[in-house]
This record gives sequence, C-alpha cells and structure tokens, in this order.
Amino acid sequence: MTLSRTTTHTTTVLGALIAAAFALSGCATTTGAAPSPSSSASDEATATSTAGATVTGTGATGWPGLDFPVPAGARSVSIDFTCEGFGHYVVEFGDAMAENTSPISGTCGAPAALAWPVDAKTQPSIAVTVDDGIPWTATPLFSTKEFVRDAAVTADCAAFVDVYSALMNADQGYAQYKAFDAATWTARVAAASSQLAALAAASRSSLKGPLTSMSHTVSTATEPGTAQAGIADDVAQIGAACNANQTPYFLKAEFGG
Repeated sequence: MTLSRTTTHTTTVLGALIAAAFALSGCATTTGAAPSPSSSASDEATATSTAGATVTGTGATGWPGLDFPVPAGARSVSIDFTCEGFGHYVVEFGDAMAENTSPISGTCGAPAALAWPVDAKTQPSIAVTVDDGIPWTATPLFSTKEFVRDAAVTADCAAFVDVYSALMNADQGYAQYKAFDAATWTARVAAASSQLAALAAASRSSLKGPLTSMSHTVSTATEPGTAQAGIADDVAQIGAACNANQTPYFLKAEFGG
C-alpha cells in the first residue's frame, strides 16, 4: 500500500488518501466487520485486556499522527472510533507500510470498531484523516490475545489480486498503452472473467456477494477497454473486507511505472 504522508488538513487530502487506498490496496469507503481478536481456549482463559487512553482531535492529524501508547504484551487492539457528520475517514494505526497492515476507512456518523494486530514492530501512533473541522474520538482496548485473520477472507483476497490485476492490465494495455489489439483484450478479459466466476462460486467468505456481482458485470463487458466499468462498488466492498481482515491486496501492474 502506498499512502501520502502530509500535514495538510483538507478534503483534497482525504480524497487522495482514499483514492490511493482504493487503487493500490482496495480500501473502501465503508468499514467491513472487523475480526474479533481470538486464539485458543487456553489463550482465551489467560488473556488480559487493557483499556488505553482516549485520543481526540478535530480535522486530520497529518503524518505521523498522534501518540497512541501500546501496553507491553499487547497482541491486538480494537479501537472504538467515532467522528461527526457524514464524511469519510481513514484511520491508520502504527505505520501500515512498514508493518504490512492496512488503514481502515469508513463513513462518519456511527461508531465503528476497528481492529489491528500488535507486535514488536508496531509504532505507538494513530493517524486520522477527516474533513477540516470534524471532531473525532478513538478509544483503544488492547488485548494479549492474538489478532486472528479470517482464513476464508484471506484466501479470497489473495485470489482476487490476480483477477483484478488482469482486468486492470487488459484495460490499460489496450486503451492507454496500445500494447495489443481488441482481440487480445477480449481474450484477456474472457480468461479473467472465467477465473472470477470460479472464485465467486467457490467463495465461503463475506466477499461472495460482491465477487458474484462483479463476476456478472465483467461477463457482460464487450467494449474493448471497459472491463472495469461498473465494478467500483463491488471492488470497494471487497477492499473493505480485506482491509478489516488486515489482509490488504496489492495490484500487479503490467504497464507503466
């Protein structure tokens, strides 16, 4: 995931952050259900929780954000996050790029429980991006229980990388880079469509709905260069689930760069 690091508290910055998250790691504007940190029965019996200090702010924090102390022995955290209004937010706990985790985005107006793993690399900070003048509150509950990723979501997110990358590369290769003709575009999209249909049919995770919807849309794409038309909402839902599961995906660009 590549994110902008900035101290400018503007709506433009928020849009850029969300767009970057969409393009590079599938972040969405709605927060998927955060997985509950859990472990074995033995770990459950001995696990302890520690409430952290509430952190508040108005507007975006910029990077690297605000201090967010992590107690010794913590292995996971659930942050109760609220912000006023109906605009979008992005919350980054620690340093997502360095720690291979994901910021989580959503819409203000309702409380959300945002969860992350914690380990020795975790930076004790929180960065929040919201519109100017928007008050927000973050209250952490740390636990000695491990953060456990949903295996079905993890598998679907990993498989989705190749499918979505293939569709993106088909459109870019044809429309932007003139790397191949319409016939090649059609063949590429047909192959990706078949792969997507198989993934949707086999899914046993919360991604099944948007994968199925996306599969139907892509299967009807006939105009060269439009494989990604009409799938933005489905991609956003998939990205939200992957990010909440802390298994962000990274697209594989064949052209450019």
